[in-house]
Amino acid sequence: MQEYENDRWRIISSKVGSGFSPAACRDKAQEIEAIEAAEEEEQSQHQSGYTSSQLGAGPSEPSATYQ
Repeated sequence: MQEYENDRWRIISSKVGSGFSPAACRDKAQEIEAIEAAEEEEQSQHQSGYTSSQLGAGPSEPSATYQ
């Protein structure tokens, strides 16, 4: 498995071009994955950011009291 990982990043660095080592490509890929994971986490928090108790009673809520 380790040999495959080393070959994988060696191949990627050769396709990216000169000046990028296999380690640099691996590090950049990890950085991108961390950014994407953080963005996904942020999106999931925004989608479920409000609970029904925070929104308050609305016209479709049967137990709502109106003044």
